[in-house]
Amino acid sequence: MEHKCKNCFLFNRKKMECKVAILIEGVHRNMPVSPEDFCHLEELQIPVEQVRWFEDQENGKNVVKIEYPEDFFKETDGKL
Repeated sequence: MEHKCKNCFLFNRKKMECKVAILIEGVHRNMPVSPEDFCHLEELQIPVEQVRWFEDQENGKNVVKIEYPEDFFKETDGKL
């Protein structure tokens, strides 16, 4: 199967954008795409990393937890 937006679960057909969130200086953005576009993330060699927030029970209380890749918060160029 071709790596085109129309074949991907991350393609938002209503908004014609990729569902992968891109954070630029803390601002959430989604890349506009066409169904016939090849995967921009692959073309730009941008690694997709999943961060998952969820609620869990601890001692009878709801606690928000986060799962992320091991090196997600690594320093680059002296910045986080």
